[in-house]
Amino acid sequence: MHPRELSIQTPHLTFAALEWGDPQGNPVIALHGWLDNAASFTPMATKLEGIRLIVPDQAGHGLSEHRAEWFSYDVWHYVEDLVYIAESLQLERFGLLGHSMGGVVSAMAAGSVLKEQVTGLVAIDGLFPWPRKPEDAPKALMDYINQRRTPAAQLPVARYRSKQQAVRARAMSQFKVSRLSSELLVDRSITRDGEDWVWTSDPRLKLGSPTRFSLEQTLAFPRQIICPAHMIYVDSGPISDAIDEYRGQLTNIQFHAMSGSHHLHMDDQVDSIADIVNSVLGGGL
Repeated sequence: MHPRELSIQTPHLTFAALEWGDPQGNPVIALHGWLDNAASFTPMATKLEGIRLIVPDQAGHGLSEHRAEWFSYDVWHYVEDLVYIAESLQLERFGLLGHSMGGVVSAMAAGSVLKEQVTGLVAIDGLFPWPRKPEDAPKALMDYINQRRTPAAQLPVARYRSKQQAVRARAMSQFKVSRLSSELLVDRSITRDGEDWVWTSDPRLKLGSPTRFSLEQTLAFPRQIICPAHMIYVDSGPISDAIDEYRGQLTNIQFHAMSGSHHLHMDDQVDSIADIVNSVLGGGL
């Protein structure tokens, strides 16, 4: 099943997107993780049943537009993007599926501005924004302002002599993926620049955030989700540690620990996650 290419026009940005499944199926918006793109849901898309899966490249990622130079990539702006995307698609009720940063954005939206519209949520290895200690705020603001003194056009950009070199680099990056998954992501995130290949993503995505939520604030978003909500996570690592510490305060979320790497939905647990997505988001609305 080949995806359909979409262009989603919102008041401030145009988003490129992929769409799979029956156009009359239950609408589900899926959000990928940081520095990934819509292709991250390709391995799972054909395993979903009764679902119209709509996967935008998030702002500054893949083939979507970059934010204006004076506009930041803080997480709450992605929540705002999601609201406009749903409005543009004329979706009144819909499910949310998110990986990593996309899971955080989905949970924040489902626990706040889209609480009454979201029919169900499946978050993969990401649920709430990572908190920051209050005493770290002054340095974070200083670093952010100093980083922004460098014009976007002068920020460092990785360059590759071949597409395959970029595939190898992506496969071995901070969040490692298989060679096949790397090829899927790279195909939608790279372009030719003279004799070199460069990423299409906005270099400003790697800049720090001037502020983050406190622990109490960050947990408030998933606590206020009222739809059926499931969180799938890797059974070892910092996210697992955080879930073990705070799951007692998140009794409205069903948790599923699985073995594998951060990109569970692409490499390690595609079938198992698809089964959960189908059970939560594939039923009648």
